[in-house]
Amino acid sequence: MTAVEDRLRAALHARADQVTALRPTFPSSPRARAVVHPGLRRAAVVFLAAALATALLVLPRLLSQGDPSPPADTPPPAGPSNNTSPSPAPSPPDEAPGPAAP
Repeated sequence: MTAVEDRLRAALHARADQVTALRPTFPSSPRARAVVHPGLRRAAVVFLAAALATALLVLPRLLSQGDPSPPADTPPPAGPSNNTSPSPAPSPPDEAPGPAAP
């Protein structure tokens, strides 16, 4: 080999030792990432979706437990009616407000 080739090889070797971005920072091990069975992953996703849906349905009911709700048999509050029929005429007052005769 020529002197130029030797110098070039030494320079490339020195520069190659400076490159660290392409090397892993830690040695990879076979247990670095656990492999999850696809069926198990799918079951976990379905379970989490069901749990989330249940929570969304039950949570409002649990939060409204402290609110008193009116009984079901109470009539709605009186308000203006949209009835177009005439109201009945008031009955005439009694003639004598005293005791009733037998």
